[in-house]
Amino acid sequence: LRGAPDLALRPFRKPSSREPTVIVILAAGKATRLGGVNKLLVEAAGLPVHEWHRRAAGDQATYAVVRGEHEKAVLSAAPWLTGVIPHDEADGPSGALLSASTGLPGGDLTVLFADTLLPQVPTQHGDWVGVAPAPWRIWDYYEHAEGGWTRGVPQVLVCCGVYRFTNRELLNDICYDLKLGSTNEVHMADVLRSYAPHQPLTELIVTGWQDAGDPDALKRVQPIKET
Repeated sequence: LRGAPDLALRPFRKPSSREPTVIVILAAGKATRLGGVNKLLVEAAGLPVHEWHRRAAGDQATYAVVRGEHEKAVLSAAPWLTGVIPHDEADGPSGALLSASTGLPGGDLTVLFADTLLPQVPTQHGDWVGVAPAPWRIWDYYEHAEGGWTRGVPQVLVCCGVYRFTNRELLNDICYDLKLGSTNEVHMADVLRSYAPHQPLTELIVTGWQDAGDPDALKRVQPIKET
């Protein structure tokens, strides 16, 4: 682990499950692909992205991490949020996650990227990474299960931007040490790679995932049918 060679030797407190789960939405990037508009404020299928998250979160306490320059606009547009945490450092998802995790109430933490649209935020207990088939176009590719060439959309599972962590002490230490050990953005993959050996992460299949990370993706978002 960069910047923390002794991490594996540290004792960690067993996490408690008695405190309620908190959702945190990471939206502290510069949003250069969206012209600088915070990802929570752009529209997807006729709704602002923050409204997608409100519906998906239900009655769970939900916070957002945003750049300081976007704090007032997000608070004004999404008063349903339990709170907004400003984060202006250019250190990637890990830094935003550290700001959130150290400033929020204890308990399990469900982490959601702002450009991850879900019909419902998963509530499964334990430590997990949400995965779903990657959005892909049609290819000619070799299907190993069938033992031959075929044409279609490969079903490759990728992280779809939603995670759950039960050991907040471990999570905070990892994010902090990664921050100290790098001068560049630290991505979520670095956090997962460091967390999993100490606290195994399950792959949780997530249904209904839609990407809202850039203008082309936003154009492809389909409204969720009301039931």
